[in-house]
Amino acid sequence: MAEEEVGLECIVKLGGSAVTDKSTLETPRIDAIRAAANIISQVRGRCIVVHGAGSFGHFQAREYGVVQGYRGKKTADEVQRVKLGFCKTRQSVTKLRHIITEEFVQAGIPAVGVSPMSSWVTDDGSVQKADTDNIRDMLLEGLVPIMHGDAVLDRKRGCTILSGDTVIKHLCGVLRPKRVVFLTDVPGIYDRPPEQPGAQLIPEIQVDQDRKLPVSIATSTQAHDVTGGIALKLKSAVDIVTESNGRTRVMVCGIQSEAAARACVEGQLPQGTGTLVQLNVEQQPDEVT
Repeated sequence: MAEEEVGLECIVKLGGSAVTDKSTLETPRIDAIRAAANIISQVRGRCIVVHGAGSFGHFQAREYGVVQGYRGKKTADEVQRVKLGFCKTRQSVTKLRHIITEEFVQAGIPAVGVSPMSSWVTDDGSVQKADTDNIRDMLLEGLVPIMHGDAVLDRKRGCTILSGDTVIKHLCGVLRPKRVVFLTDVPGIYDRPPEQPGAQLIPEIQVDQDRKLPVSIATSTQAHDVTGGIALKLKSAVDIVTESNGRTRVMVCGIQSEAAARACVEGQLPQGTGTLVQLNVEQQPDEVT
């Protein structure tokens, strides 16, 4: 099939908290973005980069209620307010995409910014339409698509927020990368929010086909985060490894760590330097032929 011909090496997610100061409106972390560009420039093979919005977009989306959309609003003024919030959210997140794309191009990467809004549509938050053929063509031409979470049109709500993690999950189902690497502002996934005393890094998460986790993970989300934070990231990781039947592995590590380069370039994550999420093959049922 055509999607199998792409030979996608990896999808790399730049976490919003890693490439921006998520507590301060529209504040990029240029050093982290440049560190990511240096890593991506070393990847041998086809690669897609998806970045979170961080402090670009989340504040506006929360203020105007973009996730819920405008279809259920009672007055024309309420509808208009959400629509303006939709536009302001897109203005903000595309600023960050331009910043990241510019840094990547300056690093010698043939990076092309791609906004989902122009060709992705959801229905009550679930992806219903996505132009992945365009992404495939870019990959075959040796380009590196730079995608992001975005405000998109929604058939039921009018509009909503499509998270970068949901974008990645959909791309994985079509393009089947060897691995997905989440580059974050912390070394990996912890058993509780990493800022809490006693928090411990989880080096490996073995996921059963029924998507149950063998470890208990307590999560937290910042007040203005409209995309679900680490909880959605973990759910996306579990979905990716199970829906690919273990073909795609997921790694989570710090964006400015040595582990990040190993994970993205070599597909290796040394023990204790991040979190590896993969399918528990011992729990797989026997195939019926």
